[in-house]
Amino acid sequence: MNRSYKFLALSITAAVLITGCKKIDEIQKNPNASDQASPKLIVTGIQYDMYDNSWSDNSYSQRMAQTQVLNFDYYGNQSYTWGSGSFYYNTLRNVGRLETEADKQGVNTVTRGYKAFAKFAKAMLYSKMTEQMGDIPLSEAMQGADGVHYPKYDSQKSVYLQCLQWLTEANTELAAILTENPNAAIEGDIYYGGSLAKWQQAVNSLSLRLLISLSKKEADGDLNLKERFNAIVSNPAAYPVILTNSSNLQMTYNSTDKSNNFPVFPDDSKFYVNRNILGATWVDLLTGLKDPRIFIIASPAENIPEDPADPFARYKGANSGAIQSEIQTATNAGLYAYLNRSYWLKDASGIPCIQLGASETAFNIAEGINRGWTTGDAGEYYKMGITQSMLFYGVEASDIADFLAQPEVTYAGNDADGLEQILTQKYVAYFGNSGWQAYYNQRRTGVPAFVIGPANENGGMIPVRFSYPSAEYTNNKESVTDAVQEQFGGSDTRNDVMWLIK
Repeated sequence: MNRSYKFLALSITAAVLITGCKKIDEIQKNPNASDQASPKLIVTGIQYDMYDNSWSDNSYSQRMAQTQVLNFDYYGNQSYTWGSGSFYYNTLRNVGRLETEADKQGVNTVTRGYKAFAKFAKAMLYSKMTEQMGDIPLSEAMQGADGVHYPKYDSQKSVYLQCLQWLTEANTELAAILTENPNAAIEGDIYYGGSLAKWQQAVNSLSLRLLISLSKKEADGDLNLKERFNAIVSNPAAYPVILTNSSNLQMTYNSTDKSNNFPVFPDDSKFYVNRNILGATWVDLLTGLKDPRIFIIASPAENIPEDPADPFARYKGANSGAIQSEIQTATNAGLYAYLNRSYWLKDASGIPCIQLGASETAFNIAEGINRGWTTGDAGEYYKMGITQSMLFYGVEASDIADFLAQPEVTYAGNDADGLEQILTQKYVAYFGNSGWQAYYNQRRTGVPAFVIGPANENGGMIPVRFSYPSAEYTNNKESVTDAVQEQFGGSDTRNDVMWLIK
């Protein structure tokens, strides 16, 4: 073969190869599928992932907060022998994708709104992880594409500082957006219908939650708790917060889409009569103060006789520390109060599940004033917290006024007694909502006192954390081993005390 033919043959072969490669690439690409994600769809997915379902796993978070009690071990117990916590990095990857896709659409009030929401989501998700377990990967997390496959663990303190920074930035950005357009909104928002004004309230309310959760670190100059708290509370125009139920960050269920029906409707409804009854730790606080919420939330024990002089006499809860067989016997005998099905299960939409609400925010402000972190009338915010909770459950205004007028309910002042009142009423208001917040607040403050009895299989202790997921010891062994050594001397149990509560 001469040189001309050789050159021609090689050229034809190269052309075929190039054409062949091009066709393979085209075949691999689906012409009917977009290679770009819609920000609004990402928002919806993130928000569903952020949702804390207080009724999941047979109301596990509520049982561990002693508001409900299981009487049959087939479904669970009150042994307090839980294991590992949960990582939310898959959702956080979607948060990163939301930021990327927002950038692709250019700079406008909508895309800036997406990015502000992303900062809220990061603060919410990282704070959830750290309050469960302690130190967690943050600064090097999700950087596999950059070669970081074994991210280090950041200290719990640095995680909180970063979360607070994100929230500060989100508030600043949302304020700027709303100045340009007071009606600015994002799409795909299942909580607020896109309202950035309400998201700004949620941002600052989450800041208050995180600041209050750090109360044991009041003397830490790096955290600057008092100044941060005061900056928010003393300037409501710049830092609006959730103070009415209309602004609650809450999951609202519906009666048409079965995938978003109230979690215990309808099949599990009898379960909350026969198996999962109300806990005495919670019930006794309501009956002791003649709290009208009990008549709405609960149905009375069927076989406790009525007492004309005491309408609260038939509302008795089960002891969270008691042996389950004993609780079951008493349940079968009709001696315990249980969920009021006509209220909770009136239809498939049930009752919304608050994630971050007006009642909690008011109590957080009251607590901050009580602790001297800012000025104001703690008693008014204390009453506001009670009022918003009662209004959420549908208590009549006259009954609210009568309850608040009781000497035992009147705020005792900015002292230890007043603080206990605030914390007690916050605990009461957490019923059926806000995920693990009732437990976390009790862990931080000891209010109310939790019952410990023969059902407890944790050495007579209430756990104070969750261990790290077992997969971490396979996927990121060196980093997690260093983290538990640094925090707990090499231990990783439910009883190890994290920095947050020392």
